[in-house]
Amino acid sequence: MNILEQLNTDHDHVTQLLAILESQLDHVHRAESTDFELLRDVMHYMTHYPDRVHHPMENLVIERLIERDPSIRDTAIPIVQEHRVLFEKGETFLEMIGRVADGEMVLREDIEAKGREYVEFLRTHMKKEDDELFPLAEKLLTKEDLQQVADTLERRADPVFGAIVETQYEELYAFIQQNSG
Repeated sequence: MNILEQLNTDHDHVTQLLAILESQLDHVHRAESTDFELLRDVMHYMTHYPDRVHHPMENLVIERLIERDPSIRDTAIPIVQEHRVLFEKGETFLEMIGRVADGEMVLREDIEAKGREYVEFLRTHMKKEDDELFPLAEKLLTKEDLQQVADTLERRADPVFGAIVETQYEELYAFIQQNSG
């Protein structure tokens, strides 16, 4: 699988996880029983795989795109900047969910607002990448470019969707398996 295929696959996986987040946020909104451990697992994954593996991969693709066509700089640089914002929003929401999971009282409205803000920002961000960045990369980057980007990365298997599910994500993986299809 080349790097662009990996990035697209990652987006599919993130979309599944955003659906889980939204479902749990719907429970928060209706003051129904909410699985905060599940929310914490999803947000831990989001802040440890997409934020630390996927986004750096995209940043390298963007660098290579700008080398190939400097005119796309104004389109591409905001995407890199959004990666930092996503990291901050994700960490903030994870910290909030962790406090709730640990028994601290946090207003439902605050949980829902932070969660929905994160989900919406990430969906909008991925849409830009899917609609603008990835098509440009497909058009402008050669197989050699993509291989050079891949060679500079420390490849790390996806801890939930990869061949081996990391122990801390086994419950999240089981939830996904039970609720898919």
